[in-house]
Amino acid sequence: MLSATVLSAAVLGACAGAAGQTGGVGGADAHVATPPSSSTSPTEDDGLDDAALCVAYGDVLTIAENADLGLADGRMEEQERHGWYQLATRVLGRLPSGGDSAVQTAIGELQEIAPAVAPGAYSESTGVRSPEWWEAEVDLAEACDALGAPLATSVFTGG
Repeated sequence: MLSATVLSAAVLGACAGAAGQTGGVGGADAHVATPPSSSTSPTEDDGLDDAALCVAYGDVLTIAENADLGLADGRMEEQERHGWYQLATRVLGRLPSGGDSAVQTAIGELQEIAPAVAPGAYSESTGVRSPEWWEAEVDLAEACDALGAPLATSVFTGG
């Protein structure tokens, strides 16, 4: 539940910033507070430290795992699993990866392996659950374990 809250806050903050910059939600009169520039790391700017990124990545794991289980149990078709993988890559794409830490480096590798794709544009080449994905995920798991924030998933599908 915490990871969903953390990720939701980060996503909403990014959306509000984008809407204010483009005159989107709220129109041209909408005011969005812009934090002052500083020399802090990207995760500090986003309000997420590496341990919080490990928790937030649990949402990516949860989406992919439940999609795989749904397909394996015959409760969904491959096309639906691809849709869930698209969602997982969009969530992954919103996680900060520009810092020098092992966590952010591993997240950056995962983002390169499985870039966020537009709905309907998914293909097997995105790399979700590929051997390269698993290798990069092992690196992330080791970095998160070292922080005392092991990766976790929540399985909620099935019988």
